Amino acid sequence: MYQTPRPAYDLACDCDCPIHRGHLRSVYNAPGCRCLTSCASQPMTLLAPQIHGALFLDRNDTLWFVPALQPGHWDWRCATPTTGGHPLAETTTTIGGFLAETQVWLRAYVHDL
Repeated sequence: MYQTPRPAYDLACDCDCPIHRGHLRSVYNAPGCRCLTSCASQPMTLLAPQIHGALFLDRNDTLWFVPALQPGHWDWRCATPTTGGHPLAETTTTIGGFLAETQVWLRAYVHDL
């Protein structure tokens, strides 16, 4: 999915979910959410079929895990931050840091693509 560059303050959800569309998204496991893909409120996403889901950063650089229902469809009701007692807690700093750094590096190429 291609997204045109937008200012950092304009991170409204663009995923067509009736719960989040057009709003700043701060909760990823809201009841009634029907998001099928990632949106502008998620700066960087890592698809991880090895663990049957995806890892993504939120606007505050918190790493989240969302399980896959089927290819391209996510179980947002079960999305959780990978902190505390989460099984991926040990990898949070490494993966989250890598995704945050990658996002910064890729911004340099926004106008070239």
